[in-house]
Amino acid sequence: MRFYPASTVVSAVCLSLLCSPSYSTEAFHQNGSPAFSPRRHVTPSAASELRAATTATAVDVPTSPIAGMRPGTSGLRKKVEVWQAVDEENKNYVENFIQSLLDTAVASNGGKMLDTIIVAGDGRYFNAEAIQTICRVLAGNGVANIWIPQGGIMSTPAVSAVIRRREGGKAQGGIVLTASHNPGGPGEDFGIKYNEGLGQPAGEEFTEAVRSEGGEYSYHWRACLSLPLGSLRLTVFYDCCTAPFR
Repeated sequence: MRFYPASTVVSAVCLSLLCSPSYSTEAFHQNGSPAFSPRRHVTPSAASELRAATTATAVDVPTSPIAGMRPGTSGLRKKVEVWQAVDEENKNYVENFIQSLLDTAVASNGGKMLDTIIVAGDGRYFNAEAIQTICRVLAGNGVANIWIPQGGIMSTPAVSAVIRRREGGKAQGGIVLTASHNPGGPGEDFGIKYNEGLGQPAGEEFTEAVRSEGGEYSYHWRACLSLPLGSLRLTVFYDCCTAPFR
């Protein structure tokens, strides 16, 4: 099945902070209905009202192995259309990879689900849509706190610093959306990397575990069709450029 948000209201409340959408018609429209649309800014009072009225539905989705989903140094880089699942063979590409990555992170954490994860990217094409999908997968798996910088944008070194220092080093990992120096945009590169608990890029032992325990060998992913705003703490760094470590 394709995974789409059950409610545009929920997406607006939770992720209205993200940068302008960069979806392509081919990748993100089905049956004439867009999966994502531009979001207006939601005030704290409006968000509070909607939070009280929102419930979440978590679903387990069967999936098939995807050839070539094997991370290299600290993560995986592919053409953006692969992540967008323009071709049917790449269906649920982001969900599959994030589930595999999270399964490995949980195994590295003694089998216990991570409590706090930061999700951020370098602002390239597809950044906003990927963050929306990633947050739903994290929430569906039971991650209680998701930290997102303003606009969903933060440099890779800054993500490492936030993991180490914000709230005394509370974050247990970071998902970084970047393809480093490779160009972004339609037809260009997009990547997802993982930083471990001390802010360091995932090492070879971690990525090898993703290859053997997840990745192309993943057979399910779990996500929320709407985000559980009653139990999920979605923190936005509105001051991330000036005081990110308060």
